[in-house]
Formats: sequence, C-alpha cells, structure tokens
Amino acid sequence: MPYFFSLLTGLAAIASFIIKHPFVSKMMIFSIFVSLIGFAITYIQGLVTPYISGSDLFGLAVYLGVLDGINLYITIILAGWGVKQILAFVRS
Repeated sequence: MPYFFSLLTGLAAIASFIIKHPFVSKMMIFSIFVSLIGFAITYIQGLVTPYISGSDLFGLAVYLGVLDGINLYITIILAGWGVKQILAFVRS
C-alpha cells in the first residue's frame, strides 16, 4: 500500500512538471501526432495492398515501375511535410 501512494506522488510530480513546462507537453503531443500519422499510413497501405496486387492492370504498372514512382513521390511529400512540421514546432 505505501508503494501505491509513492507511485501516485511520483505521477503527480511528473504531471506538475509537464504542466509547468509547455515545451515538454508540446513534445509529447507532437510525438503522439507523428505516431498516429505513421499508424494511419500503415493501416491504409494494408487496406490497399491486396487490391493492387490482385489486379492485372496494376501488375503491368508494377512491371513498368509506375507504383515505385508513386511510392517515391508520396515518401518525398511526407518527408518534406514532416520536416516542415518539425521546424514549425521548434520555431514556436
């Protein structure tokens, strides 16, 4: 039982530290936001992959490298957006 109260005291100290320091709370919100974006991209990719791999027309696109080009384009766009968000976060 005494460990429970010490755990609650420690959590209250951490919460007061986060409330007093907005930079720490921004870092936590930003990391959660980035992880949710990554999860959403992975989820959507998992939903779309069976339809792309099962289509004959997309088989030709894979052979010609169209899907690799689209994948590279989306990666560049997301990486640029991520850097933009990080710089905006540091600036604020």
